[in-house]
This record gives sequence, C-alpha cells and structure tokens, in this order.
Amino acid sequence: MISTDETLAVLTLLQAQAALTAVTSTRIWADLDTPPAEYKPAQGVGICFKVRAGSDGNPIVLVHPSFQFKIYGASEVACRAAARTLHDNFNEKSDANILTVYREVMPVTLKEPDTNWTFALVFYKVMVRNLN
Repeated sequence: MISTDETLAVLTLLQAQAALTAVTSTRIWADLDTPPAEYKPAQGVGICFKVRAGSDGNPIVLVHPSFQFKIYGASEVACRAAARTLHDNFNEKSDANILTVYREVMPVTLKEPDTNWTFALVFYKVMVRNLN
C-alpha cells in the first residue's frame, strides 16, 4: 500500500474552495510555520498549515492527522474573518482523499514575536484515506 500524502491532500482540498482562494489568492502555504519572507500582511490574508500530531486508524486505511493553521492578515478583525472563511470552506468538507474534517480548537488571535504580525491560530482534525 502506498500512503496518501496528508498535507498534499489538505492543500488540494483548500485550493479547490473558491470562496477561500478568493480571500487568499495563492497565499496558502503547506508545511510552514510562518509565511515566506516575501509575504507582508498588507498583501492580504495568508494561511500557513502543517501537521502537528495524529494517529493511524484501525484498520490503517484511514489516518487522522491534526493540523495547525495560522491565518495572517492586516488586523485582528481580518484574521478572525479569514478564520471564519476557512471554517465555512473546510469544516466537514470531503473529496477523493479526505473523508471529513472537523475543527478541534476554535481560533485564538495572537502575535508573532519576531514580526508582531497578527494571526489566528486554529486546529483541525482531518480523516484521510490511506490508499492510492
């Protein structure tokens, strides 16, 4: 059996959500804790996500990764609005590789210590089919 790349599966699902990409354009970054150096919050909403934990299913045809999302924007209001857009376009969604998604922890707004950029931190559990 060849395992599904969980991060790629999530990125593919996110990029397929027109309402989400209308807000982020191409600023959805997988496997990053902070945005690329060229990003500035004034450019618009940006979302970084990465696996933070997870478990295998039983049987292992499903895996259950937990993803950390950091949603950046020009203000706390913009970050929280983008977190709602993410929720509306990700929670309980599915496709060929993802069976379902649910939010584990509601967003909290924080500041990056190095840049002082505002971001909303939220966690989602994703049920990924482990088949190719």
